[in-house]
Amino acid sequence: MSLTVKKLEAARFGIDKERLSDGNGLYVRLYPSGAKRFQVQVPRERGDKRRLWITLGDFPKLSLKEARETAAWIRLQVARDWSASRLRAALATSTFDADHASQDSAKPSKPAVLFREVAADWFERKRHGLKNGKHIAQNWTTIETYTFPRLADRPITEITKPEVVDTLRPIWHEKNETARRTLGRLQEIFELAELQSHITSNPARFNPQTAFGRVRRKTQHFGSLPWERMPDLWQWLVEVRCDEITRQFVMLLLLSAKRTGEVRFARHSWFSGPPLEVWETPAEYMKMGQSHRVPVSRHIATILDNMAILSGGDGYLFSKPHTKSGVISENAALNLLKRFDASITGHGARASFKGWARSQGCYQRDTIEFALAHGLPPLEAAYMREDLLEERRPMMQDWADFVTGGDSVPSLRLLGS
Repeated sequence: MSLTVKKLEAARFGIDKERLSDGNGLYVRLYPSGAKRFQVQVPRERGDKRRLWITLGDFPKLSLKEARETAAWIRLQVARDWSASRLRAALATSTFDADHASQDSAKPSKPAVLFREVAADWFERKRHGLKNGKHIAQNWTTIETYTFPRLADRPITEITKPEVVDTLRPIWHEKNETARRTLGRLQEIFELAELQSHITSNPARFNPQTAFGRVRRKTQHFGSLPWERMPDLWQWLVEVRCDEITRQFVMLLLLSAKRTGEVRFARHSWFSGPPLEVWETPAEYMKMGQSHRVPVSRHIATILDNMAILSGGDGYLFSKPHTKSGVISENAALNLLKRFDASITGHGARASFKGWARSQGCYQRDTIEFALAHGLPPLEAAYMREDLLEERRPMMQDWADFVTGGDSVPSLRLLGS
């Protein structure tokens, strides 16, 4: 529980604990002399597990509010790998005798905290919760590209709401989606500054329509092939000269209706069976953050056997050890598909599957949505405890039969025998 001024005034050495915690690393140490001294604990050096205490000042000469502000500033510098000696040098405006009996009343002077420093702290906290390198890069790149030219070296305490508006105005109508995401990230950065007691209000909190005017937004969907043409694409895919791993990758993408990233990072260990084969993708690889099971059709089973031959049957299904990610490139499917039709994408295959499934008139909406790993509305999700795996099994086999025209997937094992 946080301290209050009344608690500090009433605290006595020998009656209360020697060190009283205010939270967030700030403590008050009680002395026999009656002194009440604010302290924080920090690492001795970068990466050093040993820790030591840094004294901020005596209560009430240093107020509780001032101590919290100074402690927040110290936490920020520790996150930037400041050593204890460097922190003490920055705070060194007071002198204590051997018995800790007296202290200069001078208040520690702190360098102005810059926007770039809080932004770096925000990014280090956020990056650990992001799923892939692309999203990690986007979060930092938008801040660096669109806000740093104007705000990077500005003290966080001096940045105003009009200044934030002017920073985003050049891109608000031209790159609205990017601008909206950048504004959301700015709001998070300034909220962190609030929590660290640098500012008292968030200058990125405002009504965008009032600030920039109405934006006509046009939704652009992933390019997809009309589902009626999927058999033509499949026949072309079987015959075209291309990298064999890429061919199998696109085949699996089409027949599973899964997202590109879920197929790229698929592992052999995610597939179980027979007799009832199941492909289960762990939650950390799913957009909705929940594990997803897919019934394995006969055609997908052949692709898995082909990949066991090509990639050794262990680790990643589409392993590319010499790439940064260790798996096939995100653009591999896109580049191959565009050789057939320049307007389509790998993700668009999901739209083709949904169009086909709805047109059949025999599959339930929930069955289709579970196949696509779409989240249900909150009320429906509260009552739906099953993933309809067995209901989806005949649907996915029907889809595979339709796409392939009833033909089998060419088996590399048979071709090689």
